[in-house]
Amino acid sequence: MDVSVKDKKMLAYPIGVSCLVCTYNGASRLAETLGCLARQTGLATAAWEIILVDNASTDGAAEQAQRQWASLGAPAPLYLLREPKPGKQHALETAIGQVRYRYTCIVDDDNRLATDYLCTGLSLLEANSQVGILGGPNIATFEGPEPAWFASFQHCYAAGPQLDRVGGGFVPLADGNIGRNVLWGAGMFVRTAIWHKLRSIGFQSMFSGRLGEGNLTAGEDDELCYIAQLLGYEVWYSSRLHLQHYMTSNRLTEAYRDRLFYASTRSATRLNAYRNALWGKQETTLGVNLVKDIGYNALGVAKAVFSRNFVQAVFSSNTIARMNQWHSLLVLKEAIAHFGQVKNYYKQIQQLKRQVTNNSSPS
Repeated sequence: MDVSVKDKKMLAYPIGVSCLVCTYNGASRLAETLGCLARQTGLATAAWEIILVDNASTDGAAEQAQRQWASLGAPAPLYLLREPKPGKQHALETAIGQVRYRYTCIVDDDNRLATDYLCTGLSLLEANSQVGILGGPNIATFEGPEPAWFASFQHCYAAGPQLDRVGGGFVPLADGNIGRNVLWGAGMFVRTAIWHKLRSIGFQSMFSGRLGEGNLTAGEDDELCYIAQLLGYEVWYSSRLHLQHYMTSNRLTEAYRDRLFYASTRSATRLNAYRNALWGKQETTLGVNLVKDIGYNALGVAKAVFSRNFVQAVFSSNTIARMNQWHSLLVLKEAIAHFGQVKNYYKQIQQLKRQVTNNSSPS
């Protein structure tokens, strides 16, 4: 698909970056995040803006952010929006309608961008019109000492190198098109055309995003990567993009870590529906594809459970290995116990795929 032709109307948007900053009670985090945005370099001739969405905060975060930005000289316009419905996805959807520039950058209130972050992302996107999503590695920084276990679980916190599964193991993603992999939402660039295409077809996300600390189930970042590919775009990784992801102490307890780790079991079946639409055998029925996916997962779990590595992990202090196997079992249980609902997920995304295909003619 010729993305540059498909998006010729969207090219009317001025070249620039709209930074979407969604915050829930982020008063203690936003000062440094805004400070890093104020120090961005290489944007002298490029337009940019900040769209700050107060997502049901009760700590005065939005008002503090406005004062902070003014004290930094307001190097770009900052627009304040309010979304009372909790959930990052709801906050993003509120912001999308206000985006003015060709690219958006999702900046969480605990993300501290390198000074060349926006400039680098803008240059890469302008040079590669087929790229719809762009992201890079994140480095964790901490309020207090780093827990001894953090390195093994950092991927749950959107920190460390983003990884590619190769030969049963994981290696850092290579620069360029990441294929069937996905990227974290923290620091993610999105071509604005994607947002507007989704709005034009009435798309509704399967996810609400994390709701404070009450509900840690996410998946909207992965969903957006898959949707971009359904729309004909590529998803790219660049090791030139760097940000620091600040970890507050309340997120670094073992109890929170475990809840965060297992939360993804509730989103796995929905994301599998996207993978089926993109890479499943389209000549077979949804039910057959779903049964095959469940069977494949069951075989993988069985092989792992009866492997020497798993037995060693059970009788050792290898916490992450034991939790990985339990995670796989919970995903399998979710698919079997809610087979009818999961089949509806598969059907819903197939319908989305047909709708996208029918609306993808050049305009």
